Amino acid sequence: MSEPQIGRALASGLHQAITELMPTRVEFYESWITPKRIREGQLGRARVTAVISFLREEAAYEAVMLKAGRYTTDWTLDTLSGTRRAILNLLPRPLRVRGVLRVANWVVRGFHDEVRLKHRVHRGVAVVTVEGSLFCQVREPTERPMCRFYCAVIERCLEVFGLEGEAESSKCCAIGQPACELTVDMTGRETLNAP
Repeated sequence: MSEPQIGRALASGLHQAITELMPTRVEFYESWITPKRIREGQLGRARVTAVISFLREEAAYEAVMLKAGRYTTDWTLDTLSGTRRAILNLLPRPLRVRGVLRVANWVVRGFHDEVRLKHRVHRGVAVVTVEGSLFCQVREPTERPMCRFYCAVIERCLEVFGLEGEAESSKCCAIGQPACELTVDMTGRETLNAP
């Protein structure tokens, strides 16, 4: 049985974020993820998990996850059809919020088949459950949540479709809780559509 593969957009986003924010550590991380392996689609779960595991120990972890999440989302959304984009932008705000959260689930499914986002929305606040998080699987509980990547994906998806939202981890498997859960506050106003 072959090892589960990781989507190129995720690996590329991680590599780009590491290159920009931690240039002196690029050589170390290229022991697992190199541009050649990314291009050839030769990145299994073990390689990416190793990178994530070492990144957790870095002071720049949060910044790398934020930037990697945004890059990965942008590159994945580039493949979204123009028709689907137009329809989402025409929906009234409550329906657009739900539609964009479904798009965020589609984005993360492209990274790794086992991850899913499920959401509930009530009065401008969404509770998003992350199932199969690649970032939160740890041997020993950590002191802080490790879901920042998924927060960045959701925030960027909302932004692209003209919605404001701030995502925070409310529960995380990495700190010993049974599931990862994000709270997304979207009570702000609509924004102009970002490019």
